[in-house]
Amino acid sequence: MHLKPRYVQRDCVEGDKIDLRQADAVLKHKPDIIIFELPQSHNGKPGTIFNRYSCAHKPIEKVEAIIKGKKHAAKKFPYAASDIAVWENIQRLWKQGVNVQIYNVDAPIKMRREYVAVEATGYPSVRKDWLFWVYLYLRDTYMARNIKHILDTYSLKSNPTILVCLQSIHWKHAQFLLTNPSSQKTWKYYFGKFPALTPSVVTSQVRRRNRVLGEYWKKLQHFTRVR
Repeated sequence: MHLKPRYVQRDCVEGDKIDLRQADAVLKHKPDIIIFELPQSHNGKPGTIFNRYSCAHKPIEKVEAIIKGKKHAAKKFPYAASDIAVWENIQRLWKQGVNVQIYNVDAPIKMRREYVAVEATGYPSVRKDWLFWVYLYLRDTYMARNIKHILDTYSLKSNPTILVCLQSIHWKHAQFLLTNPSSQKTWKYYFGKFPALTPSVVTSQVRRRNRVLGEYWKKLQHFTRVR
């Protein structure tokens, strides 16, 4: 089935208060699919256990466990309570018979954790470091590939409404990657602000600067000659 999705994207400010924009979008748009900025499952696929059941038989205990974890996290990170409202509204849609499908499209936890090391210098100076753009490229690549998998395998509707709960920077980049750009265009998109940088330089130095990112760069990058 060739999908013609309608996308609705909402950010969530990761600050010291609740941001209800994503939760409100759940009720307003009644999406068929929700894409979360969370690590993909252990089998390397973006689908979640919730997609295996009809509305009347969703494993609500799994939702309760998620909400419990968010309540605990909110004690230290208040914005985590934003996700509680999202899940409560998802349950409301299920009760209404709206079979919302849930997908987690981000990179594996191992790679996501490297933001602490990559962003240690803080904004905006970190954006001047090519390693930051390696980190973005790798995460965005996972997101784009997982979204493509969703679009290739979803078959409940031909024109689903998709609520994209990715931060705008990742959604912008994922949309670019979903156009299947050439390696030259992709290199320019991510690394064009570093005119002296080449793929061979990154390949030779990235592992020395960050071992984990080096592993994923070797696995995912497809740059050859881009000049």
